[in-house]
Amino acid sequence: MKIDLHVHTCEMSLCGVLSTEETVDAYAQSGFDGIVITNHFNSWTQKKLGFGDADYYDAYRRCFENARRLGEKAGLSVYFGCELKTDLSNNDYLVYGAPDEVFSRTAELWGMSASDVKRLADEYGFLIYQAHPFRDHMQVTPPGNLSGIEIRNANPRHDSRNDIAAEWAKKFSLPGIAGSDCHQSEDVALAGIETDFFVPDTAALVDVLKSGKYRII
Repeated sequence: MKIDLHVHTCEMSLCGVLSTEETVDAYAQSGFDGIVITNHFNSWTQKKLGFGDADYYDAYRRCFENARRLGEKAGLSVYFGCELKTDLSNNDYLVYGAPDEVFSRTAELWGMSASDVKRLADEYGFLIYQAHPFRDHMQVTPPGNLSGIEIRNANPRHDSRNDIAAEWAKKFSLPGIAGSDCHQSEDVALAGIETDFFVPDTAALVDVLKSGKYRII
C-alpha cells in the first residue's frame, strides 16, 4: 500500500483548501491506497472554530468518520491521526492512534509538554512524531520525547529542510516518516510510505510504524 501520513482538510484545518470530499476523491485517483487525516489540533483552532472543550474533539472525530465513509465508497483507506500543537511551543507533532480518553480532554492536553505527551504515548500505545522539525520557527525536540520525526515533508510552500531531518534521524536512530502535508490540490500524493501488505485500520498502521516495515516514498 501507498499511504500518505500527513493530510489536512478545510473543515478542521483553517489553512486547508480542499474539503474532505475533494481530498478523498483526489487521493482515490492519485495511485495512493490510503491517507491519514492529520488535521490541526490545537487551542487556537478550537477557539477559531468556536468549539468548547466538550465538543471540539467530537467535531474532530466526526470529520474523520466522514472521511472514512467517503473513503470506503471510493476504495481509499482512511486512518485516524492529528497534527497536535500544545500551548507550550510552536512545534507540531503528528500523532497516530490517539486514544479518545486522552485526546478528548483538550484543556489538559494544551498544557502538556512533548515529554508529557510521550509519557502518555508510552502508556496508551500511540505514536508521536515531530512534523517538519527543521522548518522555520520550530524547536528541535529531544529524541527521547519522540517516537520519530518526519524526514520528508513535501509541502511545496515551505522549506522543511528534509535533508537535515534525515541526517538528524540517522544520528539519533529515530524512525523517519514522510507525508505530503497536503492542504490543496498541488500537494496531493507527493510523499508517504509504502508497505508490501494491506493495512486494514489505524491500529494496524500504528503496528506498521512501530515495526519499521515500510519504505519512504
